[in-house]
Amino acid sequence: TPGPPTATPSPTPTLEPAAQLDRARTLHQFGDYGSEQVLLRLFLDGGLGTPEQRLEARYRLALAYLADERFQDTLAQLEQFQREAEAQGLPPDESRRVASAFLQGDALAGLGRYPEAIAAYWAFLEQRPELAEVVQEAIGDAYLALGRLEDAALAYRRAADATPERVRRVQRLEKLASVHLQAGAYQEAVAVYDEILGQSRNAPYRAGLLFRAGNALAQLGDEEGAIQRWRRAIGEDPASPSAYQALIELVNREAPVDNYLRGYVDLKARAYVPAVNAFQLVLQEADADAERRGQALLGMGQAYAGLENYAAALESLDRLIGEIPQCTCFGQAWLEKAQVLEKQGDGVAARRLYRTFAREFPQDKLAPEALWRSALSAIRSGDELEAATDLLALADTFPQSSQAAAARYMAGLGFFMRGIYGAAQEQMAKLQQAVGVAGNPGATYWLGRALLSGGQPQEAQEQWQQLREADPDGYYGILAAQALAQPARIGQDLLSGVAAIAGPGSTLPGDDGSRAFAEAWLSRWLGPGDLGSKEVWEDPDFQAGRLLLELERREDALIHLDRVRQRYSRNPRALYALSLAFQDLGVYRLSIGSADQLIRLSPAQRVEDAPIFLQRILYPRHFAELVEGEARAQGIQPLVLYSLIRQESLFESGARSVAAAQGLAQIIPDTGQWIAERLGFANYRNELVYRPHINVKFGAYYLAWARDFLGGNLVSAVAGYNAGPGNAKFWREVSGPDDTLFVEVITLQEPRVYIQRITSHLYHYSRLYPELRP
Repeated sequence: TPGPPTATPSPTPTLEPAAQLDRARTLHQFGDYGSEQVLLRLFLDGGLGTPEQRLEARYRLALAYLADERFQDTLAQLEQFQREAEAQGLPPDESRRVASAFLQGDALAGLGRYPEAIAAYWAFLEQRPELAEVVQEAIGDAYLALGRLEDAALAYRRAADATPERVRRVQRLEKLASVHLQAGAYQEAVAVYDEILGQSRNAPYRAGLLFRAGNALAQLGDEEGAIQRWRRAIGEDPASPSAYQALIELVNREAPVDNYLRGYVDLKARAYVPAVNAFQLVLQEADADAERRGQALLGMGQAYAGLENYAAALESLDRLIGEIPQCTCFGQAWLEKAQVLEKQGDGVAARRLYRTFAREFPQDKLAPEALWRSALSAIRSGDELEAATDLLALADTFPQSSQAAAARYMAGLGFFMRGIYGAAQEQMAKLQQAVGVAGNPGATYWLGRALLSGGQPQEAQEQWQQLREADPDGYYGILAAQALAQPARIGQDLLSGVAAIAGPGSTLPGDDGSRAFAEAWLSRWLGPGDLGSKEVWEDPDFQAGRLLLELERREDALIHLDRVRQRYSRNPRALYALSLAFQDLGVYRLSIGSADQLIRLSPAQRVEDAPIFLQRILYPRHFAELVEGEARAQGIQPLVLYSLIRQESLFESGARSVAAAQGLAQIIPDTGQWIAERLGFANYRNELVYRPHINVKFGAYYLAWARDFLGGNLVSAVAGYNAGPGNAKFWREVSGPDDTLFVEVITLQEPRVYIQRITSHLYHYSRLYPELRP
């Protein structure tokens, strides 16, 4: 079945043989397996290259077929690879001879020929016992597919025992527990859950393990043991979904549960009626102390609010406030009451309540929070004067609170947006005085803007110059440089104007960007000695990771290789060697991380104080053919797309976020399907988006689409790429054409920081690659 069209022209056999093989490797890295297969078949059918090069081509063709899930073709090429090597008396590279057994195992498993796959995996394991954690898992998967649960469990146990890394070990133990459950070996499953509990730290995850352990014990008929585990699940994290499931099991068995805990679990699960009932039982307890009664009334108020029974919610909260002022939840009750009033549509009364609480109980830790919420409520209602009053009251009355600086900043920005420049200057100057230029660089930038707008250009320039010197590659330092260089365009062309203020590639005299210069600089810092650490190359995890990459097991390879990076994280010589080795292996996230750590350990105070050669490892142009080609096809500046990809994935093609965003440009599944339909990709399926030649095309297309949808503004498009074009449209309507104000009015932290970091990345890319500047 034909897949999506390739992103590169069909290859032709006009290159020299060595160059063709290099091209094949590049196409494989791009995930353009169809083009790779065409090139290699033409190479082999045309009788090109030396016998050694033809063996290389045959092996690479097998890899291309395997990556494309053409398993029968994979087997045929691997068998031909072996035959040709033997016929020509040219034994293949030992590592590839051994690796071919594992690849055969994967191809056989893909065809459902599991017994043969298991035999192939064992043949590989005999040669590479150090990879037991990976191979035994593959053997376990094959046994599981055959329904041989006991054998699968044994293999998963061996895999887990061979895994030193905690997270990966837990994942393999999860598989083992699942097999035990399928086999009805409930006691064994519980033992595995206990083993995982001994290694896991995440409370919601632990609650889930305890819940499942309870279920397994219940299947065994051990009701007492099951109840004990379910109670532990609730205690581990009462706000988790697993705690609620455990509570249901306990209630169904009429097992006693503390009434307050029961109410709290129900409340967090939005089971509001049972929550109210449980909290009422707490109030009826003869020995309930004031704290427990107060917490129950607070919970009742929250549950009634969830049921939209606002009268009952207010009654419960008023009882708490009036009867139990000594409860630690006293302040929270005031805030909850104000929220209920807002939900009823009475924002004025809510804000009055917030302010009353802050005024009458200033010693309560939630007093600053009350004024903050009042200000936000006023902003939502459009009452800017009220909002400013609340923000300044917060900043002046509670200067030590965590919200004081943000309140003063927001007030100052609000004054600026309304043209009250003197007040804006006052607030930003106070903030700068309190925390310094480095403590809040935005305050210095906006102080300069307020001074300029107030008719004090010289004073504004002094502020920006100070900021530029303190934070040259930070977001606000870049804004300051733009303001100094282009005063007539302040606030405009945020991204497109970065190139105009980008400084030189390096502050080091004579830095020509060469590796030789960088290594001479490193030698002056580190002293004489080998910069390519032999210890690194001989590290077992490095060797294993390199082989796993060859076996198309990238996730496991990255785990092994990251162990090496962490092992040598304080060793500058090893970090330098690793930054180069990881780059050669195509594991760019680890290469960037190693270079970043190296520069942090070095005498360089800032990135640009390091040699250009090292900086370019930190800010690379990987996948240049794809990135620059797709950027230009969509009318996007290539360095912007590089900056976006660096921020999204650090050039790791297999990256996946907690929100299910995937690949280099982090495309979420629904967006990928939508783009595929718009571009006419036939037979598209979600797994294809991990292929770089597709992912970069989709990322560039979506950024360009967002730009066009949002009136051609690239800053709006970047915000829309991260947080959705609808949100970006709303924020732009609030801010107007000023890009810097647009960033400030973004109400979500993630897209605001996202734009700021991409701006900083773009500054470095513009310094390091002047040939790509617009």
